[in-house]
Amino acid sequence: MSAEEVFPLPRAELIAFFLESLIFGAFTVLYAIAIWILLYREKVRSRSSLNKMLFATSTVMYVLSVAHLILDVQRAVVGFVNEGGKPDGTLNFYLRLNNPTHIAKNVIFITMTLVGDSFVSYRLWIVWNRAWWIIILPIGLLFATAIAGYGACYEFTLIDGTTPIFESNLQPWITSFFVLSLTTNVLATFFITARIMWSNRKVRKYRAGVAATSQWDVIETLIQSAAIYSAALASLLGTYAAGSNAQYVCLDALQPLIGLVFTLIIIRVGLGYTLNDSSGMQGVSDRVRNQEISHDYPLRPVAINVSVSHTNDRQSLEIYDHKQPGDIEAGSATGSTP
Repeated sequence: MSAEEVFPLPRAELIAFFLESLIFGAFTVLYAIAIWILLYREKVRSRSSLNKMLFATSTVMYVLSVAHLILDVQRAVVGFVNEGGKPDGTLNFYLRLNNPTHIAKNVIFITMTLVGDSFVSYRLWIVWNRAWWIIILPIGLLFATAIAGYGACYEFTLIDGTTPIFESNLQPWITSFFVLSLTTNVLATFFITARIMWSNRKVRKYRAGVAATSQWDVIETLIQSAAIYSAALASLLGTYAAGSNAQYVCLDALQPLIGLVFTLIIIRVGLGYTLNDSSGMQGVSDRVRNQEISHDYPLRPVAINVSVSHTNDRQSLEIYDHKQPGDIEAGSATGSTP
């Protein structure tokens, strides 16, 4: 039984459109809350460069999600309304992979994925105290992801007629894109978590209570955000490898989900559930940096010696003692001092 018979493509596209709209609505609400946290909460604090980056990244993600949803609305109108009255009209429309709207929505999805993976790499760089060597591998994976993704879009332009997306000439590009993106996300999260645990272990003997409390809060936030995205991406990879049209559902749902997970991190950190008096991932890097300072320069007892000296004008006192009372009275009368 073929994939089209098990799960017809028009049905998959309709469910994907509904699910994407649902997640986009949640993303819109969370984006508004995240912007409030980044721009209007704690006005007394100066705007840090990281807050500006968080604002710019979340805004770019939201704009890309809006553009992707607009294209899906336009494609749904054409596929189900304009082509719906023709025999297999809807199916043939969605099988035309060289359609400009199909290529455009895939370019947007790839760009969205690269934005999310880039910020994961940037977060890794911050937590590791801006050590460039730690992001060599993530940057290499990021470039490979971009080549595989945009390469698949180029392959779409070379296809004539109606063709399933599971064609042999497309599979290496698409599969590589999914695998590379998943690897980047998992590796970056692993290194961030390892860094936090290592730093907390170093300072545990100096600040045992603080280290034990903060460590798992930070790790929990990172793992939860990575788990949501990784599970969705793994589902997309699995459905595509299985040749199921359910991959369209996972693909369209993943577009706003990337931004949703990103804003969830901002909201949780900004509202103080993870780090106190922090907004964004700067709290994580500050905590790691402070722990390293505490380790490199531990507090030690300092001995203080205090010496006290007394100075007496003994010569003046002796002169005063040898004077007679009459001399003193005479001096007072003439206005002189002893």
